[in-house]
Amino acid sequence: MNGNIIFDTNIVIYLSKKLLASEEVFAENMTYSISIISKMELLGYAFKNRLEEMYIIELINSLNIVSLDDIIVDTTIAIRRANKIKLPDAIIYATACVMNGKLFTNNIADFDKINGNIELFNPLNLLNAFLVILNYNKFYF
Repeated sequence: MNGNIIFDTNIVIYLSKKLLASEEVFAENMTYSISIISKMELLGYAFKNRLEEMYIIELINSLNIVSLDDIIVDTTIAIRRANKIKLPDAIIYATACVMNGKLFTNNIADFDKINGNIELFNPLNLLNAFLVILNYNKFYF
């Protein structure tokens, strides 16, 4: 599989807290990115300790950071004019549009009303479905 994956801020948080395993979201031949707004949101957090902060910094540095440019700004403006959406979410969605990528998020509801062609994917739903199947099989087999 080839393509671009844009992580919403919450996906990076779940990865850092080990609520989402890296093997559940990372695959070969993919480009993984975050918007610069996600970097600002993540690093603006009050960390519990230096170890947590260093882990987030390393995780961010392993991703492609997409800066704001005129195309992303114009796309963000168009999204905000057409939809009631928070500015950070509009920037993240615009980044996915410009990068022609899939948007990984746990907050599908923040984006699904946008009239666009970005594929939204919640890796936690896949994990939850897998766990339900695992527990079902353990119980019945």
